[in-house]
Amino acid sequence: MQSVVETSSSSLKSKPPQNSPAPPKNLLRIYVRKVYNYRMNFFLITPFLLQTALWPFMWVVLLVFGKITVLGRENIRRHESGAIFAVNHSSQFDPILIPATLNPFSALMPMFYLAREREFYEVSGLVQYIYGGMFFKIWGAYPVTVGTKGNYEYALRNHIEILERGQSVCIFPEGGKTPDGKIGEGKPGVAYLLWRTGRPVIPVAIHGHQKMGPREFFSRKHSISVSYGKPITREELFGAKDSGTPPTQEQLKSATQTIMSRIREMYERI
Repeated sequence: MQSVVETSSSSLKSKPPQNSPAPPKNLLRIYVRKVYNYRMNFFLITPFLLQTALWPFMWVVLLVFGKITVLGRENIRRHESGAIFAVNHSSQFDPILIPATLNPFSALMPMFYLAREREFYEVSGLVQYIYGGMFFKIWGAYPVTVGTKGNYEYALRNHIEILERGQSVCIFPEGGKTPDGKIGEGKPGVAYLLWRTGRPVIPVAIHGHQKMGPREFFSRKHSISVSYGKPITREELFGAKDSGTPPTQEQLKSATQTIMSRIREMYERI
């Protein structure tokens, strides 16, 4: 998995686009540029192709069975480069909800993910090939290296590479699902990605998906809401000047608390 992203830097030399408005007339240009950028690496192009191809199906299914409502699209509509999507996590459907509720041809797509090592997922049978397996890879999920004792640079090296190339990364800061739906404490990795790459964090609150499995979803018992907040910048959490010195653990924890508080406030307003 590590080599997939690391080798891409030598074969793909495209410079990440700068943050600027993206009028609709530029969507075709963005689309063509993405195809060109991904042409050399299978595991970089498959999330783009798969998420784009499945978007109509996912959106219709969410409308019919999930009674989906999307809030705050105006906060992300005009981005022309990738961002860090920080999302609360209570359902196995969450990794699908984010790309399904975004414009598939926007500069924020496709979505890549932080995942756990395959051994973390206690599943068996055919499902084991989805959780942490090949499907995760082609969908855009790259595992975080565990056991690095706070060495975020090494643990998140694949995701740093993706963000520096102008792509988007979805992270569930709580580190796992919270079945009761309450917003838990976040882990500092999300704040480190913000500081390290300078990509803004977009807080995302999902409501109505607690304890939702396939049976509950297709029985139309849930009404799902996805709310996108205003981007949080590195300057907002770490100051305008970047000395190049990595932030302390306390600074990362404080920044993470701010991000989680923003998600919690959005969740309570839904």
